[in-house]
Amino acid sequence: MQTSLFSPHFFRIFIPFGLAYFIGTLIGGANAIMSPILIDTFGLSPINLGLMSSIYLIFFGITQIPVGVMLDRYGASKTLAPLLLLAAVGAIIFSVSQGLTTLFVSRMLLGIGLAGCLMAAFKGYADWIDMERLPLAYSIQSLMGGLGGMIATRPLAIAFEIMNWRLIFAILAVKLVIIAGMVLYMFPQKPIKAETKKISIYRQFVEMISFIGDRRFLAIAPISIVSQGIMFAYMFLWLGPWLRDVALFTEEQTGLYLFYASGGVAAGYFLNGVLADFFKRKGWLSWESLYLICGILTTLLLLFNVLVNPLISAIIWPFIMFFSIMSMIAFPLLRNRFESDEVGRVFSLLNLAIFLMSFLLQWLIGAILELYPVVDGKFSPAGYRMGLIVTVILSLASVVHFYYCSHCDSRLGRQTAN
Repeated sequence: MQTSLFSPHFFRIFIPFGLAYFIGTLIGGANAIMSPILIDTFGLSPINLGLMSSIYLIFFGITQIPVGVMLDRYGASKTLAPLLLLAAVGAIIFSVSQGLTTLFVSRMLLGIGLAGCLMAAFKGYADWIDMERLPLAYSIQSLMGGLGGMIATRPLAIAFEIMNWRLIFAILAVKLVIIAGMVLYMFPQKPIKAETKKISIYRQFVEMISFIGDRRFLAIAPISIVSQGIMFAYMFLWLGPWLRDVALFTEEQTGLYLFYASGGVAAGYFLNGVLADFFKRKGWLSWESLYLICGILTTLLLLFNVLVNPLISAIIWPFIMFFSIMSMIAFPLLRNRFESDEVGRVFSLLNLAIFLMSFLLQWLIGAILELYPVVDGKFSPAGYRMGLIVTVILSLASVVHFYYCSHCDSRLGRQTAN
């Protein structure tokens, strides 16, 4: 049975999974805005602050592999609910941390526990929603993450001024427990195929790894991996320093422009599926064409930012964030190419690749900046520009790759038809 959008059955999926993703992105993005608090509270050095941020991303990424297998083997709700309880433990430990050890352990547990929020939702929708409406369903779900990311900027900073940060994280832990219960009892669990249950976990892991070399995956994934990797690398780390060091903004202006950029992310989360659904229904653009256009526009805007002055560039960042996150159309594109008992692993594999790319780019941009002199405590604008040039090259390569694969597939299809 397929579920129509905005029906009561749809909201049984959307409410628990939407709330889980909202809280997950809020907690994941909180690190950027509360770094001064953590430095003051724990006396963190820059390297310890960077390590704490990296621990979350590393464990979030690594967990994608078992999450993918669990989604296909046990279903969305039975996978996500226990993970949210683990995240609640991480939030409690974070709220009572007194030293680096407990701080790092809490970030590890949060990374593991929140790793399945989006992929579990996508798997749930893939099980119940008609394939043609999946982009719109994914957009509505992803919007909740965009809103969570926006709340994790200036609004969260205001909350920290009103309430102790430890109390806020204790409240978030309680909410995670409540949402875990909603995920387990509200979501209409779809029966797992008997054939899937007979397959060993080891074989499912092996099959998941084999998808890396699958042409169906390789043709689609690169634009999404690069575009979203760029978004996370800048949104989670380097955009704030860029605004301060290159655009020479004050802390208040930096917070405001980060809010604008997160608004671009939220708009991209929502509109990628809305526009894909609209254009396809009108017969104007296929999902593949829209995907390619978004990759091209991301590349052009990144190149534009290399060439223009910083004040204009600061205005362009929300648009870069918007078009980079529009590449989430890759998920319904992959759903069309894989079986229902494979999509959990395929989605998680793509998500893992995105976070590995974001981690790589965060490190690479930092390494590039290390090559240039630091003046008055600010990193070199020339170093930031070189980092942007690297992103332009990667983005262009992903676009060319997708165009070439699509062209080859079209030519092969015509030859088969003849």
